[in-house]
Amino acid sequence: MDNPTHEEVITQRVQDFTESFTGSGLRTYKFLSAFCLEHTNTYVPDSDKTIFNAGARSVILEIRHWLDYDLTKFGKETDEYNRIS
Repeated sequence: MDNPTHEEVITQRVQDFTESFTGSGLRTYKFLSAFCLEHTNTYVPDSDKTIFNAGARSVILEIRHWLDYDLTKFGKETDEYNRIS
């Protein structure tokens, strides 16, 4: 598989994230969820800490995105966007 298709790349990425952060990797996901402030307000008044917190949170949100990705809808979002544009 020298030049995988976009769909193959996305499918592999979903599989990789699923293998890494479910089952025995769930403990790691839960740790990262807390560490990266997934369910916490990242705002700190008058502080650059807000920017740092937002960056940390973006990591866990990206992980969550790939864990929640529905491969049965692959490409349909783009198709819908192109239809209404």
